[in-house]
Amino acid sequence: MKILLLLLCFWGNLVFATPKHVEVWFLSVDKTSYFRHRNNTFAQARQCQPMGDYCFDPQIGLYKQGEENKVNAVDSSEVEAQKKYDFLELHKGHETELIECDENSGFFDVFCGKAKKISKTNKTKLEVWVDVSSTMKQVDFRGYEKACRRQLLVEGIGLSCPLNQKMKVYSFEEYRKEVGSLDQLCLSNGLNKMSNIIRDLKSSEVDHVLIITDIYEADIEFIQAIESLGKHSFKGLDTPFYASEMKESIARLAGVCK
Repeated sequence: MKILLLLLCFWGNLVFATPKHVEVWFLSVDKTSYFRHRNNTFAQARQCQPMGDYCFDPQIGLYKQGEENKVNAVDSSEVEAQKKYDFLELHKGHETELIECDENSGFFDVFCGKAKKISKTNKTKLEVWVDVSSTMKQVDFRGYEKACRRQLLVEGIGLSCPLNQKMKVYSFEEYRKEVGSLDQLCLSNGLNKMSNIIRDLKSSEVDHVLIITDIYEADIEFIQAIESLGKHSFKGLDTPFYASEMKESIARLAGVCK
């Protein structure tokens, strides 16, 4: 009898360790949008994001415009020798706005001097796991100078569901890791290893997990693994689901935090 009770307790703990609801979005390639942005990007010889006396191009790096739009290479020592970096400003993104200064906390933070202690009793209800592997560039790309729709989605949810208080955000390819800055959600490098994602899901205790990936990961093994976890939902399997449609779910997902 005791052995039976122990087995029931053990099984109950395993069930409890999985999320209450797993939601997976499989993004498809919006060919019109993707090829328009790609062609516009390659049609330009180079981009110039002004940085003081210099320009920045994602493909070239830091450079200075010369005569007749000629690119002059920049010696890094020339930049480092500058006494004033006019193009370097303190980051004023969404994450810094969430920081509340507390003089009695004892924690140092570069943005406000003191960061607020995180209460361990404040359980996170929503986690967003965002694919940043190389194929995501085909399904969520708005240009090098624009935030991707994955980032815009999380920012929208964060207005009602504060980051690191009621929502946590992770990026993943082979392995999952918590993001330090939301612009990291627009990366597109490496390959997926979805078995690691399933493993992490089985040990998660959060109420609701949203996984954003692409249609290339919709293989039967991954789908069945999600189904075995319990309550779940999919988008993008029966009909194509595009990155531009993600914003329609912001209000619903923000409600998960309440």
